[in-house]
Formats: sequence, structure tokens, C-alpha cells
Amino acid sequence: MLVSPSKITVWVCDADAISQITTRRNDFPKPIEIYQSLSIYGINVVTTEGAMWRHHRKITSPPFTEKNNHLVWAESLHQAQSMLTSWVGETGQGNKTVATVAKDTMRLSLHIISRAGFGVRLLWPGVETTGGEQGEEGADTEGHKMTYTDALSSLLHNMLWLMLLPQWLLKLLPFKQPKLAYQSFVEWGKHMNELFQRKKEAVRDGTEFQEGMDLMGALVKGAGITGENGAANGRITSEKDQASSQQLLSDDEILGNAYVFILAGHETTANAIHFSLLFLALKRSSQLHLQEDLDKIFDGTKIDQWDYERDIPKLFAGMTGAVLNEALRLIPPVVNIPKSTQKGRPQSLTVDGRKVTIPGGVHVYLDTAATHRNPKYWPRTSADDLLEFRPERWLIDASKSANGTTTVTHTTDSESEEIGGPQGADTSPSLLRPPKGAYLPFSEGYRACLGRRFAQVEVLAVLAVLFRDYTVELAVDEFASDEEVEKMPKGGEERQKIYAKAAERAKVLMTKGMGSILTLQMRDGQVPVRLVRRGEERFAF
Repeated sequence: MLVSPSKITVWVCDADAISQITTRRNDFPKPIEIYQSLSIYGINVVTTEGAMWRHHRKITSPPFTEKNNHLVWAESLHQAQSMLTSWVGETGQGNKTVATVAKDTMRLSLHIISRAGFGVRLLWPGVETTGGEQGEEGADTEGHKMTYTDALSSLLHNMLWLMLLPQWLLKLLPFKQPKLAYQSFVEWGKHMNELFQRKKEAVRDGTEFQEGMDLMGALVKGAGITGENGAANGRITSEKDQASSQQLLSDDEILGNAYVFILAGHETTANAIHFSLLFLALKRSSQLHLQEDLDKIFDGTKIDQWDYERDIPKLFAGMTGAVLNEALRLIPPVVNIPKSTQKGRPQSLTVDGRKVTIPGGVHVYLDTAATHRNPKYWPRTSADDLLEFRPERWLIDASKSANGTTTVTHTTDSESEEIGGPQGADTSPSLLRPPKGAYLPFSEGYRACLGRRFAQVEVLAVLAVLFRDYTVELAVDEFASDEEVEKMPKGGEERQKIYAKAAERAKVLMTKGMGSILTLQMRDGQVPVRLVRRGEERFAF
């Protein structure tokens, strides 16, 4: 607890207390004032509370179903193969240093959410050359100063400017970065508004068709914009039409929700993929275990023959799911999940059998980093084990790692069903199930992440593509040239020392180089890697 003249702040890392807080939504609301920077296009499901949040949640939740995750799976496989080709070359030989892992995984996730959620297929630079102008299908470029991809990438890269300064000031400042931030804000807004207008007209005319999730279509329909509202082709001809055509979400709110879908839909998964690669490069034994598991699951099956219904349950229940869970345990997307108590409304919690009262007007943070390392809730082999990457802790029965089954767990709470509760469980029933409130990568309770299953499917698919045929190793270019490494005996002490130096540098960056704006990321430096064909590893020891 931190007490100052201006406010009181409480951090919580007790699983039972966290569970009480997340299930008592009205007693511990989200302090929405700290999220207003995410309303740059309009208020949305993230930046609202109370009745307004229920309204947004009910409209935005329908696309997040198990059925629609099939498209997420297919697009993730496609984009992962494109990214892999950009890393290992057309011949697939690999063994080239990749210094843009964080940037590339961000691009990967942006491509997946753009296609799966909004029908815009983005092509991988230098790999895919067919499709629309500027490598985009479904996004117009005429009348724009920036393509859809460039506008979105620039918008996200310059997010801090948009969070700190109003748009009118960004437009007037005589500096490159704030001007670029403003231009990308305007340009991506124009792209999304055009997509919105096309979708709105198609829905009204009854001509719309969209494979998969169609988040924009769901927002349009959920907002009450349909061809069945009494207005012919959107034209209001009577008072009855006027009443029935009233939008449930404004145009700005529709664009605001589309924006947070893109924002939240790519950073969490990109970070999970990025850090999974680095952790596995640092822990070869776990990487070997993962590859053995993938061999059992796919048994040489070509990627275009992989099947969602058959393969996802095995990935989720095996070593691939364990790697994802462990990466999110150590580096959760959000370090502190904000809650609050309302002024004049103190709230009581029961902690270890004692009644604890939190005063009104207090900021309450669910400390995910501490909770994920709390020895009360996690199996461990030593005092420091919970600080280390050990995905095997999630395997209840290692012999079942490639043969598990999983089901989608739907909430039975009537209110959660009404507002669209999260689809799927945090972990597979075949893996370790931490106590309720102890594992929070997607938060918990009524405000748990809508796209949880989307993110899980995406990460599992990408990891499967990358590690089925390749091993990820740290690049050692800073410490030895390729010629020098080749002269060192394989598995010998010299190679071990070189790799240890690269590993030490990586560990420093994965602790001291981390920072959080929206999500926790490596913001100071980068860890280069190499993908080499299995059996051709340079550092196999």
C-alpha cells in the first residue's frame, strides 16, 4: 500500500482477494479516467464502465466464438509461413541473423487481426507479391497519403504522442514525429471510415458477405444498422423508420471499438510470440521437448493439411500450450491491472480468513507479475525456480503432452452470458490449473479479455509453424564471426562460452530493457536470433 496526501494505492497479489475483486465488478470498477487516451477515435468497450460498458460489451462480443477461430487458425498459419520465409529465405536454409524479431512479430499479429477481424489481407514484404496495390487487399489507396499498413504501423509506433497531446496541438507542432503521429491518426481513421461506410451500405442493401469474424460487420449490425429496420436502403420514410433506425452505437463509437480491437488484438500476441522465441533460445531442453511434441502431433503432415478441430486441442494441451502459458506467466501483457473503489464506498475483502477493508476512493492494482511468482500458487523446484522459464511445470502428466484433449469452457453466469462472456479457458484441462485469481494474463471476471481464445489460437499456430522444422538460437555475431564459430569444435567449451555471452546479454535486456506504455515490451535494445534447420544447430549442448 502507498499512502500520499493526494491518493491511496493498493497492490494485490493474493489470488483469493483478486478473485473477489474481479467478480465484484460494481464494487471495484475500472478507473476509466486513465484509459481516455484510448478514446482517440471514440469511446469503446475498454474505456467505459457501468451501463455504458455493458452496452458496448453486448454489441462487441458476438464475433468472438469458437466457430470464428477457424479463420484465425488459417490466417495465422499463412502469415507465420510468410514470416518464416522472410527469415530463412526462399530455399529454407536459414542460419541468417534476424535482428527484427519484435518488429516482425508485431507485423505478423497486425496482419492476422486485419484479415481475421476486418477482411483486409496484408501481404508480407519481399515474400508475397500478388494482391492489391501496396500489398493490400480490401484497403483503398486512392485519395490517401499513407497506405493502410503504413498508417497503422506509424499510428501504433507514435502512440505516445497521441496519448500525451491533443490532436490540434500535434497538427501545429513544427516537429517531424508529432506531425507524423497526427498524419497517421488522420489517415488510418480515413481508411477505417471507408471500410465502415462500405460495410454499412452492404448491410443496409443486404449484399454484404464476409468470411470469418467480420468485426466491423458485427459492430455495424450490433449498432442497429440493418436493412430490416424499416428504412429502405437506409432512407427514412416515416416516424416509425426514424425510431427503428436509431443507431445503438454512434459512428465514432464504432470506429473507437475497431481501433481498440486492432490495438489489443496485436500487442499481446506479438509479445507472447516474441518472448516465447527468446525463452526457448535460452532453454534448449524445453525447445527440444516442444519439437518432440510437435513431431507426435503432426507426424510429417504438411501445413496445408493441418486441421483446427484435430490439432488445436493437442497443441493447447501439450508442450506448445505450456510454452505459451509460461511465457505469459513470466511476462504478462499488463503488469498491473487497474481497479478502484468509489469515493465514500469502502469495500471489504476476506484475506487469509481476516476481514480487510479498503477505503473508498482508492486505486487498486492487481499485481500480475507478483501473483505469477507467488510461491503459494505455483509448483517449483527451488527458491528461484519461479523466476525462470520452465514450461514443464504446466505438464501434469508429461506422457500426455501430445495426446491431451481440451474443451471450450463457457461461463454459466447469467449476466456474463448476456453481455458475452469470454470464450475458452485460460489453460487446457490437461495442464496445470492455478487457483482462481493466480493466473491473470487475460485478466479475470466480467472484464476478462474478449479475444483470449483468439490470442491463444494465434500463438499456438505460429509456434507450431516455426518449431516444427527449425530451431531458434541466439545470434552471436557480436561475440564471434561465422568463420570463427565454424572453427570451434561442435558442442565444445568455446562455443558454450560464446553462447553464454549472448545469453547473458539477452537476459539483461529481458529484465532491464523492459518497459510498459500499453503492454509490457522490450523497449531498450533487441535480441537477434537465427533459425536453423533441425539437425544443423550450431549450439547443440
